[in-house]
Amino acid sequence: MEIMQILKQANKRFLFIIVPLIILFLTTSAFFILKNQLVPVKTHYHAGFVVFQDNKKLSFSDSKYMFIEPCALSQKSADSTAVIQIKKAHLHDNVGDLVHIERTGAKWQDLFTNINFTIDYSSAVGYINGKKIVDFQTQSIRPYDSLVIFIGKNDSKFLKQAVTKDYMIKMAKKSTTCGD
Repeated sequence: MEIMQILKQANKRFLFIIVPLIILFLTTSAFFILKNQLVPVKTHYHAGFVVFQDNKKLSFSDSKYMFIEPCALSQKSADSTAVIQIKKAHLHDNVGDLVHIERTGAKWQDLFTNINFTIDYSSAVGYINGKKIVDFQTQSIRPYDSLVIFIGKNDSKFLKQAVTKDYMIKMAKKSTTCGD
């Protein structure tokens, strides 16, 4: 009988110690998982792009294509959906070929949405870092990517006008609203 009582007391102690530890572990794990999902990762990098239409290089240096707020080096989870969208990919300082990315998940189509430039993707050809990419608009923008888009009939020699990494670094350092 004594052994049975000792076992019952041991089971009670086990429940009073182990169960709260398990609950604490699960709660802490859930907190960190949710925190990482809700708070955006600090993101700030650059990429380059050029667009040629019928052998003519288009310019995106006009103010109508620019995001005029300074780069936000710290992101807030309270940003509106519109602010989150524009921070994915935008232009600054009347530099029409340097893309600023300040949110994770940016795709090339985000840039063209944000600068209000419509492209018929079915008739456009895109090259990322010199490689022809089908559905280039759905590709993630990575640091120092260089996109060349051909719309209509274009000479392939224009691929040599892709934005270089050195140029991106130089222009990012000159940025008055952002820097690097």
